Amino acid sequence: MKRKLLILGIGIIVGYGSLSYSVSDTAYAEQANKQLEDKKKDVQNKRSGVQSEIDSTQNKVDEINTEQAAVTNEIKEIDFAITDTNSKIREKEAQIGDAEKEIQRLQAEIAVLKEQIKKRDELLKERARSLQENGGAINYLDVLLGAQSFGDFVNRVSAVTTFVQADKDLLKTHQEDKALLDQTEAKVQKQLDELNQKKTELVAMKKKLDNQSAEKNNLLAQLNKNEEEMHEMLHELEDQDAILAAQEKAVKQEIAAWNKKQRELEEQRKKQAAANNGSIGASPPVTSGASPPVTSGASPPVTSGAFMNPTTGRLTSHFGQRGGEFHSGIDIGKGGRTGAVPIVAAASGTVIRANYDRSYGNVVMITHVIDGQVMTTVYGHLESLNVSNGQRVEKGQKLGNMGSTGNSTGPHLHFEIHHGGWNGSRSNSVNPLKYVSY
Repeated sequence: MKRKLLILGIGIIVGYGSLSYSVSDTAYAEQANKQLEDKKKDVQNKRSGVQSEIDSTQNKVDEINTEQAAVTNEIKEIDFAITDTNSKIREKEAQIGDAEKEIQRLQAEIAVLKEQIKKRDELLKERARSLQENGGAINYLDVLLGAQSFGDFVNRVSAVTTFVQADKDLLKTHQEDKALLDQTEAKVQKQLDELNQKKTELVAMKKKLDNQSAEKNNLLAQLNKNEEEMHEMLHELEDQDAILAAQEKAVKQEIAAWNKKQRELEEQRKKQAAANNGSIGASPPVTSGASPPVTSGASPPVTSGAFMNPTTGRLTSHFGQRGGEFHSGIDIGKGGRTGAVPIVAAASGTVIRANYDRSYGNVVMITHVIDGQVMTTVYGHLESLNVSNGQRVEKGQKLGNMGSTGNSTGPHLHFEIHHGGWNGSRSNSVNPLKYVSY
């Protein structure tokens, strides 16, 4: 009787324990499921925010394009002005060329006048010296008094008069040539000064327009740079939106997988509870925790726990500040090994990105649900990709081989773990060494 009561008591305790355990796990599953739903909404909200940024950036790009068109029109007007100015400059240069030819002609005349004036100066000096030495009036009187007849006297008076008049004409011509020389030189100099001034003004105008054109070209170059930066930002935002969209889809898939797993666990618990009722005191099977040895070129062993090592190798760079920048993951190098080094999924999940990135090179991003917590792993610089976007992968499944693609100087794996989704600022990144061992 006592034995029956003891067995009944143990059965009641076990049954109560199973019931309590089932209720506790169900509550946990419901709480985890709610957290996943909240995470899905958070991803949707982030995606909505990114979409708003995309729209805002696109508006900025449109504004820059409008400004660029306006500046282009201004530059076109300046080009027309420069063309007009160059035409005027060529016209003035032609006028200056004609003026220089005219000046050369006048200078030749001036040279003739100067030569004539010089000869007259010598002649007049000689005449003046002769008059001073011999007395001009007496000489003329001697000529007149030396006449042999009245006719000879008349001829001599006419000759003396002619000489005197010639002297007067010579002096007058000499004075006129000097005055003409001064006027011509002054006229030529004034004309040349005016044309040179106009040429200087036009050259200054052209320089000013060139400066304006250079300024506009610089402005246009800045606008082009801004446009390029806006397009790059837009591309990055669109890339983030694509990742968030993939994360949203992956979270939905992981929620479905989580719920399925919980149902399977619930069924297992029920079967286990029924089995326990039929075989009280049975010992659970003992499994060995030993890991198989790692060989060069082989995939790392699948281990228990939330995450397994994504590859074999040596830790070459830690998480945190590195060279003035924040290193959002860890690097695992080949360690001098040759041949292909496989990279595997650190946990089961859904691939949200498997493509080439300028920084990561060939990269794989996977969304996981670990104990109701959404997490993301990143595998960068892969030599090749063995998975695709949206694909469901299991823990330990090969993603590709270790490589040196993207911003990399040698073969290694850049590995990141994020609490939640991946974002451009890597604000969710955590030290992977909390979950993996190197």
